[in-house]
Amino acid sequence: MISKSPFKQDKCAEAKAKKKAQYMSRKSKTTLKKVDGKYKKVEVPISEAENLKEFNREIGEFECVNGKLKIKQDPND
Repeated sequence: MISKSPFKQDKCAEAKAKKKAQYMSRKSKTTLKKVDGKYKKVEVPISEAENLKEFNREIGEFECVNGKLKIKQDPND
């Protein structure tokens, strides 16, 4: 249920802005690469445009609950 309360709307907007700031402040992201048959963590540089694209892609995976962003639960899981 989506609250129509302006107080809750502001908390949700604030939570989304905080999450966006976390994405935009990243200089690199961790990925796995296969080296000699084993996986190794590697830091890959990431641009501001790529951060924004990833944020816009992934923000739909979160829901705002009491002013905090939480990963949506899939009822099919």
